[in-house]
Amino acid sequence: MKTLSIATLLSLAMALTTLAQAPAQQKAAPAARVIKCKTVDSRPCTFKQVQGLSDAVFAGKSQHDELVPVKELALASSSDGTLRCAQSDGSVCTIPELDLIKEIASGQQLFINYNSANSKTGK
Repeated sequence: MKTLSIATLLSLAMALTTLAQAPAQQKAAPAARVIKCKTVDSRPCTFKQVQGLSDAVFAGKSQHDELVPVKELALASSSDGTLRCAQSDGSVCTIPELDLIKEIASGQQLFINYNSANSKTGK
């Protein structure tokens, strides 16, 4: 009985030592996509301008299937023109969706810049 208990304790001690040496690696949260809206004179977009853009985007859903999942396009920060763009499931808008939003914005003389979640460069 003592031999079995000592062997079990020794095995347990070895397993705990192994776990202590290899810390669990956690997945890093994906970087948030930064979306900025600027006017022709490089000023941040206003609430009214973003509301007009949002209305145009939602009107464009009938012409662009890619926009169907978009649930929200809103001004997140009036100081620098940061936009919040979310899909129906709560996830951030995709690059193809943002490309279409950028195209719609250009018709209103607004300029949308964003970075992809995996890069430091803007579009």
